[in-house]
Amino acid sequence: MHRFFSRRNIPLRPFTAGLSGIFAIAAFGFSRPANAQMSAAPDAAEEPELPHAFFTHMGLPEGVGKFNLRVLALATRIDGETDGDFAFHLETGLTRYIGLHVRNDRTLDNEKTEAMFQFAAYVSKDGMSGFAPIIEFEIPTKTGASRIGTLVGFTSSLGSQNWAFNQVVHYDPREDMVDASAAMVFKASRSIFPVLELLGEGGEGQTPAINGLAGVKVRLSDWLIGGVAFQFPLSKRRKMSSQLGFGPDIEWAR
Repeated sequence: MHRFFSRRNIPLRPFTAGLSGIFAIAAFGFSRPANAQMSAAPDAAEEPELPHAFFTHMGLPEGVGKFNLRVLALATRIDGETDGDFAFHLETGLTRYIGLHVRNDRTLDNEKTEAMFQFAAYVSKDGMSGFAPIIEFEIPTKTGASRIGTLVGFTSSLGSQNWAFNQVVHYDPREDMVDASAAMVFKASRSIFPVLELLGEGGEGQTPAINGLAGVKVRLSDWLIGGVAFQFPLSKRRKMSSQLGFGPDIEWAR
């Protein structure tokens, strides 16, 4: 399950071959181009798409043949010390209604990397809004990790050319835990996009942990976006004082 803090230590065995296979599918399995949020490919004269949020999943799959890679360098303040790490998210479309999202929000710390499949159940005519059930597999990527976790949930989106709302809910039946996030991306100008996110997790017998995030993304070219964000706790339960993240979004199509 995605956690914006450290994962618990569970004695498990590596399964990096599975992750390599997922990346191979993502890189070579597509041929028909399409726009993000499942709309038709834009003309050159049209406005560029809104960027993705920093941590929250897109509510609908990417278009077939379209890829989005987000990388964030992270500086997390914990107990008066700063911990360095990085996050990555890779999203693409497998078919018109099935998407793949591979991610790890604390790559050096987390024992597992997540591979989530979205199944678009409803998509609006303009392709900007919709709903998608999901199934997610947590694949061990560190020595000593073995168990592949399975989660279920849903994503949704709502938006226009000037703003976008996306949200995701994951449920881990084995640990009886839920984590969720929601994001708003706004268009301030052709190249500047403020971003707000709310991220939380909780489970039976636990006080929910909720974080807020404020950031901005700047479109530098048709394929490159730069972003910086500051994350901070909003609840009494907290495992970090703050987190600064910055890095690129890279977009391309086959």
